[in-house]
Amino acid sequence: MPVSIWTGIKRSLFLCTIFLLAGCAHFGASTPPENSAQVLIEKPDWPHTGSDLEPDPALMLGRLDNGFRYVMLENRTPLNRVSIHLYVQSGSLAEFEGEEGIAHFLEHMLFDGSKHFPPGELVKYFQRIGMQFGPDANAHTGFGETVYDILLPSGDPQSIADGLLVLGDFAEGALFLHEEVEKEKGVVLAEKRARDSAHYRTLKATFNFEMPGSLVAKRFPIGKTESILDFDSKRLRQFYDAWYRPERMFLVMVGDFDRARAEPLIKAQFESMRARSPKRDLPPFGRFSHQGLKTFYHYEKESGATTVSIETVRQEVPLPDGTGRQKDTLLKELADRMMQWRLDSLVHENKGTITRAEVGSGDFLQQIRYSNISVDCKPEQWKEVLPLLEQTLRQALVFGFTPSELERVKKSMRADLQRDVDEMGTRESRALAQQVMGSFNHWQAFQSSLQRQQLLSPMIDQADLNDVNRAFSSLWPEDHRLVLVTGNADLTGDASTPEHIVRSTYLSSLQESVEPPTDRELSTFPYLEMPSRAGQIKEQVRMDDLGVVRVLFENGVTLLMKRTDFKKNEISAALSFGAGRYSEPPDQPGLAQLTEMVINDSGFGTMNRIELEQALAGRQAEMSLDVREDMFVLEGNASSSELPLLLQLLYTMIKDPGYRPESLELAFKQLEQKHRGMVHSVEGILQLEGMKVLGGGDTRLGWPALNHLKERTIPEIERWFGAQMAQGPLEISLVGDFSVEEATQLVSLYFGALKKRSDVAAAAQDRPGPVFPRGESFELKIDTAIDRGMVVVAYPTDDFWDIGRTRRLSILSEIFSERLRVQVREKLGAAYSPYAYHRAYRAYDGYGMLLCMLLVDPRHVDSIAEKVEQIGSGLAAQGIHPDELRRALDPTLVQIKDMRQSNRYWLNSVLIGASRHPEQIDWARTIERDYAAITAAEITSMARRYVIDSQAARLVIVPAHRN
Repeated sequence: MPVSIWTGIKRSLFLCTIFLLAGCAHFGASTPPENSAQVLIEKPDWPHTGSDLEPDPALMLGRLDNGFRYVMLENRTPLNRVSIHLYVQSGSLAEFEGEEGIAHFLEHMLFDGSKHFPPGELVKYFQRIGMQFGPDANAHTGFGETVYDILLPSGDPQSIADGLLVLGDFAEGALFLHEEVEKEKGVVLAEKRARDSAHYRTLKATFNFEMPGSLVAKRFPIGKTESILDFDSKRLRQFYDAWYRPERMFLVMVGDFDRARAEPLIKAQFESMRARSPKRDLPPFGRFSHQGLKTFYHYEKESGATTVSIETVRQEVPLPDGTGRQKDTLLKELADRMMQWRLDSLVHENKGTITRAEVGSGDFLQQIRYSNISVDCKPEQWKEVLPLLEQTLRQALVFGFTPSELERVKKSMRADLQRDVDEMGTRESRALAQQVMGSFNHWQAFQSSLQRQQLLSPMIDQADLNDVNRAFSSLWPEDHRLVLVTGNADLTGDASTPEHIVRSTYLSSLQESVEPPTDRELSTFPYLEMPSRAGQIKEQVRMDDLGVVRVLFENGVTLLMKRTDFKKNEISAALSFGAGRYSEPPDQPGLAQLTEMVINDSGFGTMNRIELEQALAGRQAEMSLDVREDMFVLEGNASSSELPLLLQLLYTMIKDPGYRPESLELAFKQLEQKHRGMVHSVEGILQLEGMKVLGGGDTRLGWPALNHLKERTIPEIERWFGAQMAQGPLEISLVGDFSVEEATQLVSLYFGALKKRSDVAAAAQDRPGPVFPRGESFELKIDTAIDRGMVVVAYPTDDFWDIGRTRRLSILSEIFSERLRVQVREKLGAAYSPYAYHRAYRAYDGYGMLLCMLLVDPRHVDSIAEKVEQIGSGLAAQGIHPDELRRALDPTLVQIKDMRQSNRYWLNSVLIGASRHPEQIDWARTIERDYAAITAAEITSMARRYVIDSQAARLVIVPAHRN
């Protein structure tokens, strides 16, 4: 589990609670003013003002007379979609005592009634215009910003006007009705409960150590329960009027629209906006200063691992953006990447001890400079891990990096810049909008990928070891070190304090000498000889209506291809075979999980993973194994020019797979750590035990017992996985920007000449499938201090292969989700994000489930389960209203259009497995037409057939201490 703020933010699971855009920006050495948060959230101009860097020329920037700013960027990926965001430069750092959580609460309230949308109508409005609440309409509150997001289903002027009307209401039209305020308290407290975890508690404690006395340590956006309960309409209105001012807002619009037609709509919506109250001063941010060595210890029994970190944290005001700052940032990133590679080697060399290692540096809230290096380990091993970490860091600071490390990182950085340039024309609008807002968040000019390459490439070429070593040293000033041990290591019970024990261990490590690093010669890939001849094609079929080509080779290998222009210069590939998790032997539970981890960590037989990564520096191709329910899939991605390399990676896995005992040892440790955390959370117990319960105890669902996992061996993995890879049908799927003719020739060379494959996959042991526990109820109890329960109500359905049925059950689950949202969240305030989904299995005949999932107060699990079952009964008894169907179906149809513009859909839903199930090809022809034809009567019929109280299984998971 992460322990420090820096690694914690990157891994955070509570997006609406803390949303930060991580970055690396150089600060000057000036002392921040007492009210330095002002630097963060009150900037009336543009990030490039005063900089020597020009913004992306494709941006259109505008400012209205009232100070409201807007940014527009036309982009055609995906077609007919527009990503619009209202960015308010105010978050939890604007809160005073007694207001903790008000910025976040206010964000909630803007969905609960405004000038044009009465309470309960906004979400329906979104649905009726083809948007889904959550994926297409959402918001988040951070320390210094609140952002409202809308992904429009069309870029025509009326759709844009509709979206701007909503954002205009967010900006100045909130109602704050008393009854809605009181109702929303339950929802926000339910969210607070849902976010609580050992990770979150560790993060809060670590904030107080890293930034003592600062406002940020006291203003987590979710707020305090006592403050939330005390909020009323008047206080919300006061905060809203003080901070939602036109000069504190900007609009970001990226997508498939005409900006000449959109700009007048923006002006019409926002130019009449006026400040509604005087400006309010920000609370003092606070000052802190670390000197010398400080140690920190925080114990969380429910964490899965112990994390050991070494850090520096200091307050510094950032320099203005410009070429100098960008060069400084680049040098630091080069150094961090080289340090990360050393840490990766450290994990590789200490697989029995270290399970994860990370390094990072950057700025936080535009006023705090940090550097961090951390590792995860078992609790009893932290004392041997801390010296490893300290000495690895000290070695880099004393001796610097090596010429081969620098050359490798330069290749990697150049390749990243080139990839971004190659993909410029097909970047997704939502991601681009996030990048624009990220530039505002760090107050840096937003530049195109080509501008970035032109700026940074010469800097990369000119960077030498002295430059990079100095940059790395600047990240780690000698005047202070923070050393942290957090997680599940219990250091109490000793005569010394835990902090003193950590300090002594660190100081002892400092007495050990370190040696200069060895400049190792890099390995070369590919290392196998190329096949001497190409295979013969038996049959080639072109499906012109779909753009799909199927090639069957004489040796039984099948090649499926679809050339697309969805992502410029990108290829996605899959090599599939065997029966996957379905074929796991009943006496070897956990084999599928461990096989995936071992294969992905082992590299190849002749080249381990670290050597392979070094050999591929600067190349744009990667591959990993996914053990799926019904097959093994080697997934790969590459730039278009690297198709030969991608196929060489797949070919090498077939010819020379790696099965390394040290990788199995690492997998054991990682799974053990994950298990230790999961057993203390309701979500974890659902994965570990709950899914098995719903499958009649089948270990292919959920997790086997930890002791059974540890019984697995390398020979078992090699027999199970290796045998299926060596025989049976082999299928290769390619989607993306490539030449079909070239791909056919390359696949013919690498795979068409393999020895002949059998026509039938290796038979799995005779084993019955999962059995759904119809009509049964279960209660699982967990050892946790987190006051959270889970309700799962599941209804048995059917398997995947009747596609019309599967599609209609997916729409039924959407309608079920909406009724849960309205009746459990909106009316009862009993759950933050209740939802239903349908899971139809491909491998198990007749097995599928419609599941309802809710995180709730553990004292109310039984009453909430009953409420869910009442809602389910209502689906069958009352039937589905046509408007309800349209509000579920129209957003789905929009999502299908988006999906069909993605390589991922064509690869995973259409091509992979199509040699076994050719009907998948036809499903791509019918998907839009079939969904559009769904009727309310059909969904009502599905509800009456499957949502039956007597057949439902009820599962509740509660803390063991529940009364």
